[in-house]
Amino acid sequence: MRFLALLAAPVIILLLAACGDEGEGGDVDVTLTEYSIEIDPTSLEEGPITFDVTNDGEREHEILIVRTDISPAELPTNDDGSFDEDASGVNVQQRIEDIDDGENTSRVYSLSPGTYILLDNIVTDVDGTETSFFAEGMWVEFTVTEIE
Repeated sequence: MRFLALLAAPVIILLLAACGDEGEGGDVDVTLTEYSIEIDPTSLEEGPITFDVTNDGEREHEILIVRTDISPAELPTNDDGSFDEDASGVNVQQRIEDIDDGENTSRVYSLSPGTYILLDNIVTDVDGTETSFFAEGMWVEFTVTEIE
């Protein structure tokens, strides 16, 4: 029995060390209005990241967390001005949908180091006109850095 305990000890130490490799992460405050997304901070170290989302707008919103190296102004779009979620060079990592006006919600995600864009991809009728929130500028860049 002692022999098994001696064999298991290095494995347990390695597993505990691997758990310690996760970064600090942190909290990101996300505020939604028509037609903007504000975040603070704009960059965090990898690890568990809590997105605290507040919809201060008057309409329902959503947040897509998209990993890409494409600049926001050059992201592929559909004919209605919405972001093309199926285009090459982009990867929708997470989605927070159905955020009603006045609602607060939080989600925790672990994101790999890289460049992300948080955007609202809803297309809806606004005063008789089909309006893409993304085309109206509802996006912001966010960076996840490597563990220091």
